[in-house]
Amino acid sequence: MLLTAAALATTVAAVTTGCTKENKAAPPASPTASPTPTADPQAAEKDALLGVYRAFWDAQLKVYTSGSMKDTGIEKVAGDKAYSKIQTTRAYYVNNGSIMKGEPVLSPTVSVLDMTKTPATGTITDCVDTTGYIQVSKESGQPVETLDSKRRHLSTYTALKIAGAWQIRDLEIDRDRTC
Repeated sequence: MLLTAAALATTVAAVTTGCTKENKAAPPASPTASPTPTADPQAAEKDALLGVYRAFWDAQLKVYTSGSMKDTGIEKVAGDKAYSKIQTTRAYYVNNGSIMKGEPVLSPTVSVLDMTKTPATGTITDCVDTTGYIQVSKESGQPVETLDSKRRHLSTYTALKIAGAWQIRDLEIDRDRTC
């Protein structure tokens, strides 16, 4: 019993000492977490949009190197004005007996992403370098002279997210501005 009373007195003293005004000791410091960089909440959507942009270019390359829209997958990744512009360009190459050879160098960035709109919208800006992507005669494979000697153009692509999938809907190539 004497032992129990001593233990109780010690416990009461320990508890009440922490509650008095006289105790000026600072509470123990809690470990400080280092600030973590905030992740881009739209990173996954931007990645998905850039993935469709690259698929758009893959399909476009198939169209322009073959001269045909068939079995290229372009209808899945391009719609509206983008699809029409690709058809028109393909027809130009076919009518002139030429195709494209090589590949452009792309460096796209998502410059605008608005997930609050219905449908969601996105804009990709790219400096497309066509130095290694040239128009050639389909018959001979020889390069075709073109009027445009500039090989790096600022290009803008607009996209919509329809039924859960991004699609490139329009494109503008600024032939007056190089990058």
